[in-house]
Amino acid sequence: MKISIYTVSLPLMFSSFNVDAFLQPRALKVTNTFLQASTNESSFSEGVSRRHILQRVLAAFPALVMCPSQSSAGTFTPGGTLVDRDVGATVGNSEASPSRKVDNSNVLFSQDNYFKFGAGAPWIEPDSTDFPKTMPFVLSQQRYDSLKKYGDRVKAGILSVNVLEEVISAGNFASIANGDDPKYALRPLGLLANGFLASENTGTTNELLLARWYINEIYLRLVDMRIASNKDEAMVAYNAAKKSINSYLAMMNRVVTSKVGNKFEYI
Repeated sequence: MKISIYTVSLPLMFSSFNVDAFLQPRALKVTNTFLQASTNESSFSEGVSRRHILQRVLAAFPALVMCPSQSSAGTFTPGGTLVDRDVGATVGNSEASPSRKVDNSNVLFSQDNYFKFGAGAPWIEPDSTDFPKTMPFVLSQQRYDSLKKYGDRVKAGILSVNVLEEVISAGNFASIANGDDPKYALRPLGLLANGFLASENTGTTNELLLARWYINEIYLRLVDMRIASNKDEAMVAYNAAKKSINSYLAMMNRVVTSKVGNKFEYI
């Protein structure tokens, strides 16, 4: 899905707008026909307030909105980042859950890869280091403590998802519980990722957002399995959830060294 908006080619419309730079003597052209504000040194004397200057520019904004052809198109991610490409739940991965809402409001962790970049991510093969290219540095002690605290719960949760293949094969997919059920341990998956991929020094890293995206895909696919219209549709959702789990585990295993503990087994 692509959401187009009209933007004004003035520094005023961006959060990084520099008023001091804007007040320097120069000529400003927003469009060829609707706004042309020329200034010289005398018009920018000390007696002219900055507010007056900004009001003049804002007064011309309605004209730009009235004429879309004079503006440039852009697309915003759910997190508010302006990008020059399509934004959508399945952009970047055609197997991502189509049930993800545009504003990312129906997932477990609202701030994930889709929230920031407006796109999904490719699956990660077991033990692959091709993607992501690097992993953030986190002290081994923090990773050790996180694995000790959440490791067993993560393993049990993954097993609970893995056995759903039998439930689907038996035709009982409508009885599958939503991702909020504690037996899937999706929140502990997120807490483990926090301990492995972020620290006070790094803050929220892109790798952590990526791990959350895989967890959110598991969450969404559990719902997709339950509301599927037939076995085949439910199995598609299950296979996508399985790929999400293995992608998540591949990221975790990259930072599970001998000092941290034993690596996770893939499903």
